Amino acid sequence: MDLLIKSFNRPYYLDRCIQSIYLNVHDNDFNIIVLDDGTPQKYLDKLNDKYPAIKILKSDLYSEKSKAIANGDSNVNSKIPIDLWINAAENASNYFLLIEDDFWFTKPMHLKKIRLNLESDKIKMLKLCWLGNSNLLPKKTERSNNEYSIFTPNLYTTNPFLFNLIFRFHRFKIRKILTFLNIYSLERFLEYYTIYATSGAIFKKMYFLKLWKNHNNNVDEFLQLSKAVKYINRKNKPQYFGYTKSELLKTGFLSSASNQSKIYDNVNFDLFIFNRIINEAWFNEVFDAMENYPNDLNSVKIEELLVASNNFSATSTEWKKWVSEFKNQYLSFGCNID
Repeated sequence: MDLLIKSFNRPYYLDRCIQSIYLNVHDNDFNIIVLDDGTPQKYLDKLNDKYPAIKILKSDLYSEKSKAIANGDSNVNSKIPIDLWINAAENASNYFLLIEDDFWFTKPMHLKKIRLNLESDKIKMLKLCWLGNSNLLPKKTERSNNEYSIFTPNLYTTNPFLFNLIFRFHRFKIRKILTFLNIYSLERFLEYYTIYATSGAIFKKMYFLKLWKNHNNNVDEFLQLSKAVKYINRKNKPQYFGYTKSELLKTGFLSSASNQSKIYDNVNFDLFIFNRIINEAWFNEVFDAMENYPNDLNSVKIEELLVASNNFSATSTEWKKWVSEFKNQYLSFGCNID
């Protein structure tokens, strides 16, 4: 099975991600393929030296983005490398794992056994991570094995028009009216994520490519969800999805791969400068990405590095404010963050 890792300018998290795979995936029959969109070459070279078996594929804008990042320019082209992701999926194994560079395995996974079961059970997507949010899991399952539970989607509507009307459009106070009529609710909307994930899941190749067909060079989760609903709606036979018995992955909340240097108006914190500081500390082996594993990165060490850098655009005080804001985005819709 191919393990695809989307990566952008966080080699320290990518290092942790790859190490966790070798620690927890108990089969030799897999390929690690990094889909990189601008991480400076010297960092990729260090990772290649450490993990010679990995394959690194680069986006069309890699040279432009990596040069800007290496030169300390935060004005990096914001185009998302969707074509890189789709091309990698087209050339991937029939079932493939898709994760981000800030994901890491915390529990063992017997990949070959899971793959054989997925083929036998005709699973379209197997979710490995849901951040402790039960709203992202189905209310009922049909059966289970030692690795995962299996279900067919039981959604409020599988009509694409009604889905968009109820859950996507916000104009003319429609959302308030639908909420009052008990048609719209956040919990009901989140149920649609049982058949869709941006990452942290094993996908059947054909299903993944259906979701990304005619993507218009834009990462639009509502569009992907709408296509997932359309896929379910058009099929006459049951469609099977699954989720693992327990979460096998964790994700980080101490930085971001955003193309925006500043995300929150009330926080004076530059992500590009932050990542440059941590990248260099990791590169010079001052920062160990596996320290504090299987929990998130060592925040005390990060604070020390920020204090030592003495950069007014990435202070430890503002970083902690940024982390709080970032976590609150997920806490607000029911995620459980350690």
